[in-house]
Amino acid sequence: MTTEAPSLIDVIKGHIERKEWDEAISLLSQLRAADEADLFSELSNSEKRELLSHLSYAELAKILENVKKDDVGNISEQVNGNTLFEAVDRISPDQGADILHHLPAARSAEILARMTERKAVQSLLGYADDSAGGLMTPELVALTRGMTVAEAISRLRKTKPPRETIDVLYVVDRHKKLVGKVTLRQLILAEPATKIGDIMEHDPVFISAGTEREECVRVMAHYRLTALPVVDEQQRLVGLIRLQEVAQVAEEAATEDMYHMVGMSGHERVFAPMRDSIRRRLPWLCINLGTAILAGFVVNLFESTIARVVALAAFIPIIAGQGGNAGAQTLTIVVRSLTLGEVSFRNARKATLREVSLATINGLAVALLAGAVAYLWKGDLWLGVVLGVAMFLTMIVAGLSGALVPLILKLLRIDPALASTVVVTTVTDVCGFVFLLGVATAMINYLT
Repeated sequence: MTTEAPSLIDVIKGHIERKEWDEAISLLSQLRAADEADLFSELSNSEKRELLSHLSYAELAKILENVKKDDVGNISEQVNGNTLFEAVDRISPDQGADILHHLPAARSAEILARMTERKAVQSLLGYADDSAGGLMTPELVALTRGMTVAEAISRLRKTKPPRETIDVLYVVDRHKKLVGKVTLRQLILAEPATKIGDIMEHDPVFISAGTEREECVRVMAHYRLTALPVVDEQQRLVGLIRLQEVAQVAEEAATEDMYHMVGMSGHERVFAPMRDSIRRRLPWLCINLGTAILAGFVVNLFESTIARVVALAAFIPIIAGQGGNAGAQTLTIVVRSLTLGEVSFRNARKATLREVSLATINGLAVALLAGAVAYLWKGDLWLGVVLGVAMFLTMIVAGLSGALVPLILKLLRIDPALASTVVVTTVTDVCGFVFLLGVATAMINYLT
């Protein structure tokens, strides 16, 4: 009988348990930076705390550069000020600013005052963390129109900018205003004496520093950019958003929307501390309980009708399930379209009419099928009519609420992904029960 070889995480956990710090760190350091950060994130909080005190400044810096934002805050809280300063001072200004954003103001100011790249980091701290300014890096090489290709290449060799910032180079005038761009390929293929102004592309796509990060993702995807220049109010070039940052934002946004649709925080993780998970989930569970009680209250209003036609009780979960699914379908499409900028208040009426029309057609088909099933199941034609009419009306309400609720919430500056599901579910449940039991009450003489 063969035994399975232990995984790398189990080996490192074993080294930590036996206080074999050199062995654990040696295994970690052999991994690629991203893999090292992922493995570190799998450790328990106590294991992280023990290992952190034995990491070199360089190793800590590498982990800080690659772990998730939630872990950055936890790590920063568990190391002393001098260790954190030495590590942060070894990473890029934009990532350093991200870390300082997560720290208390006093500790952030203390570390900032000692940093080598203090000026670059301080300029980034002035921008909101979820804006283009908070997403950009100031590490870029700006060219001028009067430069020759040879001079531009010489500047690149001298400054040695990060690899991700030189695929596309940006051109500014004497006031540092963005006027054009040139690719590294164009530089390499051009004659050394050629002026940058002669080969640059005019009117580059750019974005202002205060723009929301989701808009940055949309712009880069729409124009298929690998980098996006960021300008200030005077249209001066202040930074560059790289593709890797946008990919991370897109992942975080998709995760947040997915979690919000079921009433969970975008920061929820499977191995998050229990108290944090309870704090984030319990309020929404209580809200859902309240909406369920409301739906139950509506059913209770028709208690006498259900007592006379007990078969109606079997149709209540059918109405609730079908209405909820139909509402969720419309809601998912509309929330995603709002996120991607495909739907706005300008074309909201057209989008709503489309979804209601679609719900009407689907509702008619589902209503006929549900009515037929009810007739075959209970052997009562009027029960089939009641269920069919209620199903048709519920489907229309599901389409209408699924389209309108996220639009209204966005108008009120409430995250549509976070609150829409609870509202739409409540509307479809309450209206569905009113339709089913109300129609049954109106036709009670035919059902008994």
